[in-house]
Amino acid sequence: MQTRNKATGFKLSPLALLIGLGLQLPASAQEAQQQKAEEETIERVMVTGSRIKRTEMEGVVNVQSITSDDMIKSGFSSVYDALSNLPAANGAILGEVETGSYTPGAKELNLRGLGPEYTLILVNGKRLAYYPMPFGGHTNFVNLDMIPQAMVERIDIQTGGASAIYGSDAMAGVINIITKRGIEGHHVEAKYGFDNYDSNKTKSLSFVGGLKEGNFYLDYALEYRQNDGLHSGDRPFHDSVWDSPDPNSNRELNRSITVYSRDTEYLNNYVTEYCNTDANPHSKAIQHFIARNNYGPSCGWDETGEAHLINKNETASVYVNAQYDITDTDTFFATGYYVTQEKKGNRGSLFFYDKAFWDPDLTNKDGSQGGEVTYMWRKVLDQEYTSDGYGRTYDDAAYTISFGLEGTLGEFDYSMGFTRSAYDFNDQYAHSTVAGREKLLGPQLGTYNNLPIHRPDYQTWFGGFDKDTFFGLADWVEYKGESFTEIFNTHISGELYELDAGPIAFSFLLEAMKEGTKAIPDSRVINKEFTGLTGVITDGERKRYAAALELLVPVHETFDIEGAIRYDYYDDKSNVGGAMSTQLGFTYRPFEDFVFRSAVGTTFRGPDISAVYKGFSGNFGSGGDRVLGHACLDLANNGAVPGYDTDALTLTCATADLTTNPEQPSLNVNFESESVGDATLKEETGDTFTAGFVYELNEHFSFNIDYYQITINDKVALLDAGTILNINYECFAGIQDSDSELCKTTADRIKRYDAQGNGVDRLGNAITGDPYTPHSITEGYINAAVRKQSGIDFGIKGAWETEFGEFSYKFDLTKALSKKIKLRHDDPLIEYIDRQDNFDFKTIANAQVTWQKDDWSVSLLANRKGKLWNNANYGERDKLPAWTRYNLTIAKQYDDLRLLMSVTNLLNAMPPQDETFTGYPFYRSGAYDTLGRQFSFQAKYSF
Repeated sequence: MQTRNKATGFKLSPLALLIGLGLQLPASAQEAQQQKAEEETIERVMVTGSRIKRTEMEGVVNVQSITSDDMIKSGFSSVYDALSNLPAANGAILGEVETGSYTPGAKELNLRGLGPEYTLILVNGKRLAYYPMPFGGHTNFVNLDMIPQAMVERIDIQTGGASAIYGSDAMAGVINIITKRGIEGHHVEAKYGFDNYDSNKTKSLSFVGGLKEGNFYLDYALEYRQNDGLHSGDRPFHDSVWDSPDPNSNRELNRSITVYSRDTEYLNNYVTEYCNTDANPHSKAIQHFIARNNYGPSCGWDETGEAHLINKNETASVYVNAQYDITDTDTFFATGYYVTQEKKGNRGSLFFYDKAFWDPDLTNKDGSQGGEVTYMWRKVLDQEYTSDGYGRTYDDAAYTISFGLEGTLGEFDYSMGFTRSAYDFNDQYAHSTVAGREKLLGPQLGTYNNLPIHRPDYQTWFGGFDKDTFFGLADWVEYKGESFTEIFNTHISGELYELDAGPIAFSFLLEAMKEGTKAIPDSRVINKEFTGLTGVITDGERKRYAAALELLVPVHETFDIEGAIRYDYYDDKSNVGGAMSTQLGFTYRPFEDFVFRSAVGTTFRGPDISAVYKGFSGNFGSGGDRVLGHACLDLANNGAVPGYDTDALTLTCATADLTTNPEQPSLNVNFESESVGDATLKEETGDTFTAGFVYELNEHFSFNIDYYQITINDKVALLDAGTILNINYECFAGIQDSDSELCKTTADRIKRYDAQGNGVDRLGNAITGDPYTPHSITEGYINAAVRKQSGIDFGIKGAWETEFGEFSYKFDLTKALSKKIKLRHDDPLIEYIDRQDNFDFKTIANAQVTWQKDDWSVSLLANRKGKLWNNANYGERDKLPAWTRYNLTIAKQYDDLRLLMSVTNLLNAMPPQDETFTGYPFYRSGAYDTLGRQFSFQAKYSF
């Protein structure tokens, strides 16, 4: 595909520079007035990491670019694929495997292992609307799965802090996606793919082109993509529980339908009477016996192959870029794209009834009738209540539009424009209702031992469901969310003064921004009308304003200094107020082909809008209550404990662990955790330092090496339930001052049942449980954590022209040297880089070789992820071997037709076998995948 490229001509003095808010301005911003032929001209370009155009491509920081051609020859089928294979993308992610997470329909990028919230994602230098559902329920991020590949010209990557240039969020790096402009001709491209196991078939079709009519330019890209999705059963690596690599694991069928009672001979009940009998059939359930833990007769099947690895996906997008030259010096521009996406996945609904009751028909251990049913659960197959076998649907839509004016004003260049980005989100899945549970349990027949008496409909519970039966016990849950970002910016740039070594160049920016997000679940979720289900409510808007100045000073013909300063003001209810960011760097060229560069700067990140404006977030969890554990130990030793009712405490302590570690007795408790937004949060601050050099010996060999160090202070951390329980113990044990504000607020966060086992939930409902145990814990956010890490980026590249064709090669490597963390102000800064709980890759490398001759080209890419700890107990872990995958691409050009075949993961490499990973998917899903070998065939016709 060709693009229109006008030379950007400038007089050497005075010099007019055109600077935009973004890293890359619309096409007209790169086209200056044609100078007279006799005037000396020079081409200047904008380098990511700065808003000042310059003649030298290398700036004060390391910037890499991936072009659309690079993505094709590397076998990458999406923007996310290209970015997730970066050596700097060494952090764990959730992805689509985690179908039970808050964001199972989204794809995020984790640079440097700092988290997706610390990387600023831009399109043409403009911010995008956040995914409405926060990552992990707590932090905002951009969903990279909603960036159409057909519109992408290249991707610029700066892996380091850049707040002085771009403001908040740019602490781990900046990703700037540059769209196609000045497209010549029209291009139709069709693609079909499948994998080594003939699953997850993919199809795509795109139309891309451009036209020019007088002073009007138009570029467009239409794209449709579809894939069938992937289940765990599509891979022999994990299609059965018997695939567990641990020879000592429990390789047995699941207890998919269970009625659990401790009063009976075996823990499982009613299996022989109702599990897939002639009178009560079920399509998958099998009666089997589990001696372990005295489970006994069990009802279920092997659920391993039912999980979803990749959602079924259908995406359509349209992209348009237009510009109109109003005068010889002024241009109107408008750029925008719209994406709509439907994803479907496996819900795998689990009906879990944890409301204990008395069943008068159970035969207890002594042979008499009656026993307590502690809980019931049942796995429901999606095909039992849907026509297509998918129980969860995500409908997303997003758009970004930018328009404005740009041109020259005297000796300076100007630009002013408006950008709006918006994201709409809808998530629908089925879940059991409280009303359905009561229907299945039947009417209350009285009470026994303070428990309600029920005779449930066990035949329905164990039998196969049809749609009517299912929706008699469950209903659809719907989450809706929306987010937006609006930005107005104006800036001016040019030259201030001519020095002996060249002109002092500047860029000045003014920016006003408004952003908002809303995530509203089904009201019945918040009102607890579904069993064991909670959610997130976020609703808020904020404004922020910024002014930024950047200077480029040529001190000597070999030495340039660059400085930047930016002030951001937050108009919201947080404690940010104003935040200043600075950066100072230099480039030194002792000879033509060598550049030494370094930069130091301060960074900041405003608190997530979801952390400030969260109305409610809930979860169900469990943990060790050491305060109660010590009370149980005192009870065992002394027969009574001051402040506790002996009978009530005896009941609670029945399951306490007093023997594993007598010095640290503990009682495992179940609770509901809740968290709300915190308006007292302030901004995270930090600093960044980079230093390195680039040496281009000749066209055959050049290399770069850059050192980076990133520090984040006052990192917003979730004060989670486990931490709260631990602080509560420290206050009890005297490790913390029991009269301190910390201890008082911690105690207030824990709500416990009284001596009679009575409590009140957040809705004011009466609830019951084990005496003195916590029933709810209020989590929160604090500015307390510190993160400091460093590493090296290294790259080599070169090319040769021979009689056998052109050969080129490229090698990139990122190696983390240090990763220091502290979670609270009073904690020490601990080095994690070699600790056994560090599950970020220390080393990731890419190597690529390409051959091209006449109409043929072949490219081979190798991606190597270094060693990672296995899943054994802490202190007993060993390193797993490195993991390497190869992508092969072969292309042939026939006049206007190009045919291409690519094979990703050429050798069908699966994750390293980890005999200590006993549970599905039998590997660390945030680090590895089992997609395996994938074939893709592509045809592109240009006219």
